[in-house]
Amino acid sequence: MITIAYITARLDPRFDLFVDSISPQLKSTDQVVFIDHYLEYDRNREAQYKTLVDGRFDMLHIPPKPSIWRGRHRKSRRAFADSAGARNTAAIVAEHDYIVFIDDLSAVYPGWRAYHQTAAEKGWIFCGCYEPVRGLKVLPNGEIHYSKLGGRCGRKDHQPTDEPIQMYPSWVFGSNVGIPMECLLKVNGYDELCGRMGGQDVQLGARLGNAGYSDIMYFDKNCLINEDQWYHHASANSPDLTVTAKEYPLRRWKTEYDHHLAAGKELLQKHNQKLDEFVYSGKKQFLPLNPYFNLEKERELYQKTGTFRSVTNDTYIDYDGQPIEDL
Repeated sequence: MITIAYITARLDPRFDLFVDSISPQLKSTDQVVFIDHYLEYDRNREAQYKTLVDGRFDMLHIPPKPSIWRGRHRKSRRAFADSAGARNTAAIVAEHDYIVFIDDLSAVYPGWRAYHQTAAEKGWIFCGCYEPVRGLKVLPNGEIHYSKLGGRCGRKDHQPTDEPIQMYPSWVFGSNVGIPMECLLKVNGYDELCGRMGGQDVQLGARLGNAGYSDIMYFDKNCLINEDQWYHHASANSPDLTVTAKEYPLRRWKTEYDHHLAAGKELLQKHNQKLDEFVYSGKKQFLPLNPYFNLEKERELYQKTGTFRSVTNDTYIDYDGQPIEDL
């Protein structure tokens, strides 16, 4: 039994690819969680995506939990993606002891679920291969077809045979990764101070390594997903355009220096210095820098009440002294 978390900050993700490719593989005991940034603005999306599923599986479709970075509860002037908060939302509502994260433009290959099920049974932190392609579609028999490979997954060059290999903590990417809930609880989930900067995935990998889990980290090139590369860059779906009167979460790395490049470089340097001090080489701590989030307590709250913790009292001061209200 596994929980599969599909997360989007797009108005129109390639949910069709996900549904058509995953539905033949799902077991009745699996849980599918769809974390949808725009559901809080348009509840009609719930019915629209349920129609796409067409009864092939049950799905929990919810918006992310309250965030200081985006959504109705945000405190920043601009909306940021806060992918960390969205992923933590999935971890809060997960019913099973193993959770797999997948991005919103992806199709999974036949056998994909079986690889993650095997990893779950072995208690692995497990990553599969992830490659962008063009002309991506799912055939009626569940096979994946594309017209052109857009980029190779360099990690697979380190796997000479079909046997899974141990991987470095830095190989923990955001999509096609499965993690035992015990491990996520130990490191307290994704660091939501990455809500503005990004990089939450590699940071999580480093903290999992710091927590002593390096020996159970494995990679298998045969557990494959493709991303629709053309759609990713389509102007109609670009995070850089104002496509709604509400908000469009910004997804770009290093967003904060768009308008003030020199100051932004200094902020990025200070951010990286802090991560180096506490996570990567200095103290090698395994807990997030964010002091507010507590995965274990938030899971207990959701299980008891079906609600999420308020962020009313949460705040953030940037590395140059700016409060979040000015960002």
